[in-house]
Amino acid sequence: MSNGEVCCILAVCCPPGSDAQREALEHMVQKARPDATEAKVKACVSRILKEHGQFRTVQKIVREFCD
Repeated sequence: MSNGEVCCILAVCCPPGSDAQREALEHMVQKARPDATEAKVKACVSRILKEHGQFRTVQKIVREFCD
């Protein structure tokens, strides 16, 4: 069974850098850290996506091996 939220975060089913990817990651961080403010969650997500290039390499690898 796939997890659509994780799939989107890792840019497997959602485009890297998309609003859907950002929203899915924000939702996951909010679930993991329910006491975090919205501003902190958004800052955290921005940093994660920047540091990991919106997970573009994951999408590239999936296409390489599965298309």
